[in-house]
Amino acid sequence: MAKAARSDPPPLAGLREEIVVWEILVRLPPKALIRCRAVCRSWRRQLASAAFLLRHHRHQRSLPLVTGYKYGGSTYQDILALDRRAADPAAQLTPVARLDDGTLWIDASCDGILVLSVYGLYFSVLNPVTGQKASLPLICGFSLLGFYRHRPSGEYRLLLHRGQELMNEDLIPGARDDYYVFALGGDLPRCIGRPAMPPCHSTPVLVHGCLHWDPVKQQSGGMIAVFDTAAESFRRMRAPNVLNPCLFEMDGTLGMYTCNDGELRRVDIWVLQDYEREVWEFKYQVELPMAEIRQKFDVCERWSTMVVAEEADVLVLVHCERFLLHVDTEGRLRASFHRDGQGLMTSPHMLKQSLVRHAFFT
Repeated sequence: MAKAARSDPPPLAGLREEIVVWEILVRLPPKALIRCRAVCRSWRRQLASAAFLLRHHRHQRSLPLVTGYKYGGSTYQDILALDRRAADPAAQLTPVARLDDGTLWIDASCDGILVLSVYGLYFSVLNPVTGQKASLPLICGFSLLGFYRHRPSGEYRLLLHRGQELMNEDLIPGARDDYYVFALGGDLPRCIGRPAMPPCHSTPVLVHGCLHWDPVKQQSGGMIAVFDTAAESFRRMRAPNVLNPCLFEMDGTLGMYTCNDGELRRVDIWVLQDYEREVWEFKYQVELPMAEIRQKFDVCERWSTMVVAEEADVLVLVHCERFLLHVDTEGRLRASFHRDGQGLMTSPHMLKQSLVRHAFFT
């Protein structure tokens, strides 16, 4: 039987409990914070309050996600967070949760909540820290385009596209190719019509309260589909007219990269300097360290490149099966990651871990 938490306050070396709780404990990672609840009744009460959990979530860093799968036939997969600030290099690829179903796919991430799917048809939501999970049968058959918090209502909502026959076809009004929003824990998806320029099916980037999808080439140049998550309406914005561009979030604004030399030897990176005026600046040209990459990937014929930002620092991630390399913007190889017996797969999603409770998990 577990011991009850002590009723007497812990020794704090003269520090006021308010400072310890709201300035020190609030910055701990979730697993360490959960252990602290057992120290005394006062901490258990305060560390479980809604106000504390929300502030604790705001202090967590947003980290790139990587998936580890059983090499040679997946029966499970691990959700890993890439934390390059970890003092121990072996801990920079940190396990967050394990998915027992190897067919699950991470489709979206927002405020510590993941949207998972099986073959892009059967959806569920998961908090990988707490293990809470809920299925979403009402949206079976929709295509998921985005996941966001609707600030006016506080609801977490999904942006959906009706591109095929639905499992609940007769229950949901609207027509083929319409777009919908669905509130987690709510009723049926709500039709919002069709945008003038439909977004491409890439992972959107959330900045300035809007979702942004990878640019598409048009006669007037590159164009980004934008969805305002408060007004729940679409618009467009300009982007550099380059080949196969991908967006990422970079210190509160949009970044964009492309590997346009055909052999993944060089990565070009832009940043949106003025969001309102849609002014972009060419920021980095990263020449990849090909000799070191080939040395690591001597048995790999193909590799992929992705750019992510951890706060203000830009990371170029080079991936091939069991290995993941971190290259900086100067083209220097900074770290190499692998897990024994597992393959690794990069993800366009970020995770900001959370212990905040949500009614849609009940």
